[in-house]
Amino acid sequence: MAEKVKIELTMYGVAEVLKWCIDKNKGRVPGVETAGFKKMQALLAEKPTTGDYFALDQFWKKAVVLELTPEEVETIDRCLYDIPNFDNVQLPQIRHKFWPKQAAAR
Repeated sequence: MAEKVKIELTMYGVAEVLKWCIDKNKGRVPGVETAGFKKMQALLAEKPTTGDYFALDQFWKKAVVLELTPEEVETIDRCLYDIPNFDNVQLPQIRHKFWPKQAAAR
């Protein structure tokens, strides 16, 4: 079985990863149909539908630990650091706050 990398993200970080890897790049980034990305989408689907500020604030700050394959981590790194996106809009600098730059641990 492939080695998994554990990464802790807030739900805000999960939303940003999905935004830059899937939404902004309109499916042109390969490797986003994996189990790790599907788990992130499922976690994001748990967002409260209420307009209660406290409930939403707690949801976005909730930390989750994701088990991703090294290939999924490389795909996310590519989305967040290597390519701006296909609309030629520069990535926001805030990505450094929610996605840890992965060290070459291999």
